Amino acid sequence: MSQINQLFFQDIVEFLTENIEINSENKNQLDLISKTYYNYIIHLDKLIDNEILISDKLLESNPLLNLTNHYELCIKTLIKLFGEDSSIFESKAKYSKIYFDALIKEKLWDFDSYVLSKDEFQEIAVDKHIPVFFIVDGIQLLQKNYPKEEIKEMLSYIFRAIQMYDDMTDISEDLKDKQFTYIISNTIQLLKADDDYYPDNQSYTHKAFFALEELANPQFSYMIEQFSLAKEIAKKYELNKIVNWINVINEQIIDWKLQIDEIRHA
Repeated sequence: MSQINQLFFQDIVEFLTENIEINSENKNQLDLISKTYYNYIIHLDKLIDNEILISDKLLESNPLLNLTNHYELCIKTLIKLFGEDSSIFESKAKYSKIYFDALIKEKLWDFDSYVLSKDEFQEIAVDKHIPVFFIVDGIQLLQKNYPKEEIKEMLSYIFRAIQMYDDMTDISEDLKDKQFTYIISNTIQLLKADDDYYPDNQSYTHKAFFALEELANPQFSYMIEQFSLAKEIAKKYELNKIVNWINVINEQIIDWKLQIDEIRHA
């Protein structure tokens, strides 16, 4: 998970409640719910992706114990803030299922043959970040006039842009680990069409993505477009921290693209 991804989700409650009247105690509890659930799924995701090597060192800091502790604290805080019969638990269950189903779907795609469509990418990009939606529903329970549907729309744009950013920054590692993504699907299919794909030389696939304008440039444009759509909604509700965050990320994306263009045309 990229640094921008981590920074965004660690501050998600602060971002989404900038102009909302919620007392500090409730806000702190909601922030704890968000952070503990986030850490729970991060630990779980690393285990599923085999990013945590099994060794005796894990006995000192067991990731299974860590994720369990985070989850238990999340549930306890949910009950404390909303009560046992709150609709927040239905929301959490709904979005958690979508998230975990997305993790399974990714594992079912065949690396060399499956063709991932743009629509599928956009759906999976949102689904892989969708647990945040139950936090949005929680804010709405605390502040009845909170525009949760438009906030979820804004977040969906951000999730798509973040996922594309992750996929582009992690392409070398994803190719090595045969972690299937939208840009890898597109790159492999284009190389196959030109009879130029070498499964045993994935560093060539990596270089091809950034070397070919028709592969890389549309993805840069897509990220900027999605962030811009999110920024429009953030401005509407004066979520200035999100606006500023997007501005910083967009500058990074533009600089990154310029660097690639310079290398490509050197």
